[in-house]
Amino acid sequence: MLRNILLLTLVLCLSQTNTFAQSKPKQAVVYDIVHLKTGKVLYGEIIEFNQKDGDLTFRDNYNRNYSLSREMYDYFEENVTYNKRIRDTLVKPRKTDEFSFMLGLTQFAAGTDNGFVADDYYLISYGSGYYFDLPICMSVGAGKYLSRQHFVGLKADVKLLSSLTHFYSIGANYQFQYDGMKSNVAKYIPIRLNYGVRSSDEWVNIQDPTMPPFSNYIQKQFDVNMSSLGIEFGHGFSFIGNNKHSWNLEFCFFKNMVLSQTITPVPLGAGLPNFNYSQAGAKLSLSFNF
Repeated sequence: MLRNILLLTLVLCLSQTNTFAQSKPKQAVVYDIVHLKTGKVLYGEIIEFNQKDGDLTFRDNYNRNYSLSREMYDYFEENVTYNKRIRDTLVKPRKTDEFSFMLGLTQFAAGTDNGFVADDYYLISYGSGYYFDLPICMSVGAGKYLSRQHFVGLKADVKLLSSLTHFYSIGANYQFQYDGMKSNVAKYIPIRLNYGVRSSDEWVNIQDPTMPPFSNYIQKQFDVNMSSLGIEFGHGFSFIGNNKHSWNLEFCFFKNMVLSQTITPVPLGAGLPNFNYSQAGAKLSLSFNF
């Protein structure tokens, strides 16, 4: 499955790269040209020319002004036409009220604290303290633009590679585009409310009752399933391509509130270990919108 997903992402990347690589239109521009004795060539506009002594005032295409005496240049040319590629002036259209679908990959850095509290029976947890889960997830989503600035929809992240047994989230997705829409790079702020599930193995030490009075321990393994409700926000860049498609690069922070946790198996003759999970972190996403 992972191989097929990566292959699909590669195909989308190559097709979009081919679209970006298409030749851009050109427009005619007219320059005056001054050939300096140093070998440098200036492109711009002759502001004033003194026919008596050959001095001239010149403004180049970077709006820099020059006062040149006749001894400083060899010759000049007027009204020379060039065909110049249009780069910054060609703004590609974006979606305004259409539906949009998304496929991508997300790297999580989910900071987790199991909040273990020792008692007379459960003495030590190997997962005590703050540590990071680093799952790589497949991201899918869909939604609709209400205007050029507002987008609403759903987004889900499902574990592809991780040491966790389960890791996924699904939630409401809102994005606000705040740039002036005068370039092919859209800037937006994502805000999301997510429901997530995380399952992991936890190891806890108990006293070995068969070896008194020596300090010997037995390891007990538990499977902990945690559900949470989280809020995330961040910043994203959307690189607009042809046909209103785009590549999105996004960085977000998130904070989760634990809704419930289930611990299995339930040991005979003893209670459950006391875990109090908390989770916050960040994630980096690369996705293709079509």
